[in-house]
Amino acid sequence: MKKLLLLLLGLMLALPAVAQPVVCDSVATDSVAHRKKVAVVLSGGGAFGAVHVGALKVLEEAGLPVDMVVGTSMGSIVGALYSVGYDSDDIATMFHCMDWTELFLDRKDQHRLTLKERDAQNTYFFEREFYVGKGIDPEPGGVIRGHNVEDALEYYLQGYTDSIDFMRDLPRKFACVATDLVTDSAVVFTSGSLVKSVRASMSIPGLFTPVRLDSMVLVDGGAKNNFAADVAHRLGADIVIGIRFTRGLGTDKGPKYRTIIDVLERAGGSDVSRRARDNEKYCNLVVRVPVKGYTSGSFTRKSLDSLMTRGERAMREQMDTLLALKSLLGVSPSQDYTLHLRDIDDLAPLDEGQAGLVDIREPNTVGTSPGLRFDTEDFAAMQLRGRYFMGGKVRKELDLTLRLGRRSMLRVGFDVEPWHFKRMGVSYEFWYKYLDLYTKGKRSDNLSLIYQHANVKLFALDAPNFDLELGFGWEHYHQFRPLWNEHSEVIFPSNEHYFNYHVALRYNNEDRRYFTRRGIRAEARAAYYTDNFAQWNGHTGFGAVAALWQMTVPLAHDTHLRWGVQGRLLFGDDIPVMKHNMAGGMSQGKFFPQQMPLAGMGHVEFFDTKMVSASLRLQQRIVGQHYLLLDGSVAEHNDTLGGLFDRKPLWGIQLGYFYNSSLAGPLGATIGWNSHTHRVNFLLSLGFDF
Repeated sequence: MKKLLLLLLGLMLALPAVAQPVVCDSVATDSVAHRKKVAVVLSGGGAFGAVHVGALKVLEEAGLPVDMVVGTSMGSIVGALYSVGYDSDDIATMFHCMDWTELFLDRKDQHRLTLKERDAQNTYFFEREFYVGKGIDPEPGGVIRGHNVEDALEYYLQGYTDSIDFMRDLPRKFACVATDLVTDSAVVFTSGSLVKSVRASMSIPGLFTPVRLDSMVLVDGGAKNNFAADVAHRLGADIVIGIRFTRGLGTDKGPKYRTIIDVLERAGGSDVSRRARDNEKYCNLVVRVPVKGYTSGSFTRKSLDSLMTRGERAMREQMDTLLALKSLLGVSPSQDYTLHLRDIDDLAPLDEGQAGLVDIREPNTVGTSPGLRFDTEDFAAMQLRGRYFMGGKVRKELDLTLRLGRRSMLRVGFDVEPWHFKRMGVSYEFWYKYLDLYTKGKRSDNLSLIYQHANVKLFALDAPNFDLELGFGWEHYHQFRPLWNEHSEVIFPSNEHYFNYHVALRYNNEDRRYFTRRGIRAEARAAYYTDNFAQWNGHTGFGAVAALWQMTVPLAHDTHLRWGVQGRLLFGDDIPVMKHNMAGGMSQGKFFPQQMPLAGMGHVEFFDTKMVSASLRLQQRIVGQHYLLLDGSVAEHNDTLGGLFDRKPLWGIQLGYFYNSSLAGPLGATIGWNSHTHRVNFLLSLGFDF
């Protein structure tokens, strides 16, 4: 799925698009009077734009001056960065550092979200809001709004994000191309907002929302002119060097159109390809870089490195021609034309010092979020969430969530917000769960149950990294078709219900949910249970207190240590079995809200009414988004608080490998062993947790 999205995103940039950044610094006056001016033309093509980075590296080595850059699509992005003073090494570093999937999605900075919104964003692979009723969409016409792209351009082009003259205010002159849907014509930008110009140039119709500027509706410029050598000539360049990609490896033979991307690119770009070939007549040198074996969506680091190398090799083969052009220009050997005026290490974080929550919920919008997951505990699961944000003096939100799998669920919630980030509301959940339960490491019960939960939120507070809830609720368990064997020690009543009064608070300033590098996560919850709002089975109700503390610290640049403690204590008589402590598996609250994970234990099991555990994780990033995780945990349990540590502790260890996919979530597996089960356990986990 990630590969498909990257291919689509690459296609959008390959449809010929134009991206342009701007930033300015002054350049030393050329020591050669009346020297001919050199322009470099960079074509579009998604990930193929990486070839430009390698080609520019050779131009720097040759000492050939570049006075103007004209770019389309990804070529425009590379060209804009080059025009504002970055050199090829800096741009290569940017290509390596960028998470391209994340860049093209609309995920928000999680530190500016409430914990509730943060949880949702870390659950679903995609989110999109649609305006309904009286709501007017300010960015219609596409699935992806492209906010993260604009943020990245604002970051790398900081200092030159206001309206400027690209031909006068930049170290190198710059121009880029977009397409106006109103007039069905190419638009050449030489002034204005560089960020918006870039954003317009990469707006694949239907995928990215168009940029609306004055009377124009702007989309990908590559749809009209993907190799704009004619623009460079028209803007006054004396010498034009063009860089294009070709499908052949060492030849210029076309593709056999065996892939969807090849077919779509050909169907949408026949006229564009013809114009690109015609535009070669404006060039003094055309460098054709073979990209066979890759697609416009090949944004992996290995692929980008290979494409950069091919660009460098193709340009280096033209070194004699470059030196001849340099001689023709009569440039001074002492003149430095690299224009390395900016360094990415010197960039200041945007919005530095600004804190506080951002309300992303626009009135009269419907938000949709799909999620997919597969694991060896729950098999395949799909979840879809829809939210309707209502306007008015008092903000209101209707929330509907549907989950399909071994744990199927329907949830309906309604919240009102009488004060900013302060809420009240009601919700109802209906679950059907089918699961295997174990006793002392041996499968003992197959349980099918219906679980219902109604909750009244009397007061909830959302603050930066913190939330608090006060409320009461009703829970009902209906167990049916329980199957057991000789290992079973649990008797499941067919029906049980409880009323509860509860308070819960959370604090979380972790930099990310998965593969955390720094931060603290802390949770605490207290609840009092009854069957008639006052008593339980004719006597005083029972209570539950749970707490969790987790802290991650860096040991080295790619090595991090996370330690944590958690526990849950039950107090009272006749505590029902479904409220006993449960442990096992990879995730907190996987099958039951009170479930605690234990390293090396892949199944779920009931434990005594008092339970505490400690955990330690060593996290090592291998390369890119590949991680090794070493987890260990130890736990104690008993039915009396005084005897909590009298037994031999349970302990376990597990080793895991994961790839952190921005689109699909963590993809990997663990293998471990636990002293309670005395067996090796293997778990496969693909996707975000839900």
